[in-house]
Amino acid sequence: MDQSTRILGKTGGLALTFASAVAFIGIGGVAKADRIGIANQAAFGNGVIESIDLDTHTVLGSFIPDGAKLGTNNGRGVQLFLGSNLVYYTELTNGFGSTDFIRVAPYNNGAGGADITHFANPVPGTGVVDLASDGHGHLFVMTGYPNGPEVVQETDGVGNNIGGQITLHTTGGATLSASDGFTILANGNFLINDDDAVNSYNQYNPITGAEISGTTIQAHTTGGALCGLSTGVSYYGPSNTLFFDCNLSNMVEDTLAGTFIANNNFDRGSFEDLSTDAGTIINPPGVPEPASLSILGAALFGFGLLRRRNRSA
Repeated sequence: MDQSTRILGKTGGLALTFASAVAFIGIGGVAKADRIGIANQAAFGNGVIESIDLDTHTVLGSFIPDGAKLGTNNGRGVQLFLGSNLVYYTELTNGFGSTDFIRVAPYNNGAGGADITHFANPVPGTGVVDLASDGHGHLFVMTGYPNGPEVVQETDGVGNNIGGQITLHTTGGATLSASDGFTILANGNFLINDDDAVNSYNQYNPITGAEISGTTIQAHTTGGALCGLSTGVSYYGPSNTLFFDCNLSNMVEDTLAGTFIANNNFDRGSFEDLSTDAGTIINPPGVPEPASLSILGAALFGFGLLRRRNRSA
């Protein structure tokens, strides 16, 4: 074997390694076909954020985020941006106190990690019970719990507010105070439940915050049975379906009319807000995608060594 063949063999093998590295670079290491859901657990300290595969209906894993490790913090809002490898989440301090920060952790295939950053609650002194996204990379914060008035504030990925706060109110004019299920539909309307853990959702105008009459929907589970409690909802655009928290332990999938499709049972209970993947955040805090960048970095490093070796040959 001559030198050119030896070099070709080495570079070919390294090219394969490089190609393999690129092939393995997925968003969070999860197959693109998989729909991923996550939920934030209510607990007086050390509540988990748990992930579930919404196609195979199997739990993928869980982690205790940094914010949940502080005293008796109580898990509430959560939003997954798989394309950015980020989980945004909130806690109620001291059990049922206010939310100090919207916190950001890496997703890492559901294994989580230390918080990357945090930014202030847009309405200090109140609880952030829900986070949502519009599918265009924006984060929406619903805060004001439990005494109201509840408002929605649009933000980017690092806490810069976009526009003003939208105060939510019913058709009768009363402001919402303890609603804890919130998502954004394809038509741009907000879908919000009537009160704390109440399985009755209505659409709200995203400009005025007014409830839209005639839009009530309820979450259903096996056999069309109504869920007794519901504390979260997430609209998933690619399948045009809704995922509801059902009795604090199931991420049930329903049609837009509330017709049951499938159950996705968690391996524990007391979950509050839940989320499907919203793609990428428009202004992410700086964070590498650990597994992917490590593989790619190793391949590039090896390629550099080979080039130096070939020059000296």
